[in-house]
Amino acid sequence: MRGSSPSWRIAVPALAGVLLTLAGCSSDGSRPASADGPATTAATAPTSAPTPTPTPTAAATTAPAPTTARSPVADCIDTSAFTTTQMHDYLTALPGASSGLKGLRTDEYGVYFDPAVDHRSCRTLYVNVSHYWVLVTTDTSDTTGTTGTTRRTPGTGRVTDTHYVYVYAPISTTAVALTLGVGNVPGTAPPEPAACKGTLTVVHLGEAITDAELPATLSFESSPTGYGKGTSEVTVKADRALSAVLVSPTSRTGC
Repeated sequence: MRGSSPSWRIAVPALAGVLLTLAGCSSDGSRPASADGPATTAATAPTSAPTPTPTPTAAATTAPAPTTARSPVADCIDTSAFTTTQMHDYLTALPGASSGLKGLRTDEYGVYFDPAVDHRSCRTLYVNVSHYWVLVTTDTSDTTGTTGTTRRTPGTGRVTDTHYVYVYAPISTTAVALTLGVGNVPGTAPPEPAACKGTLTVVHLGEAITDAELPATLSFESSPTGYGKGTSEVTVKADRALSAVLVSPTSRTGC
């Protein structure tokens, strides 16, 4: 036993050195933090207060501006696509602004245009106005006809009860605009009648009135109207004719 004692003694210091080495490793800067040390608090972003929802307010109401009363405007009649027949029917049936009168009429002073407001055309209309002399003579060579009968050859007419023969002589044909608000259409009055010479005014659409379409019989015994002119409405044998008026001669004496 005594022979092994020195090795034991050597082993003790060696073991002590190992233990010291282990103790030094555990006491370096890697030791765990103490629970009593200052606590690290993570920075927290400040929380903003929620934006309050705006309270809806009632929209401001504005009282409507007072309106000025307006007179009703009557609709016009679209005549742009009218045929000649449709235009004829429209103009001949056109009521006037004055009760009982036609909107388009003819007298010894020419054409008068004044339609009722609710029957007016949307566009300006045009008509033709033809004037003729009615030249009167006395026929003393042929009195064989029965009273009241008539005889006519192209361009002439005969009234056997008064023994007058008349012939038409063209004066002019003019296209005129039927303008609202003027009443008597300018340029449509016939020439003044004279002794043995009256006038015939024909208002029509389209082509000129032919001699064969003019009245075959005329009466010169019409009642005076206006300024004493004897006038009468007559019939023209043409579908495009709108109206026709005869102004008698001022005298038939000596014709």
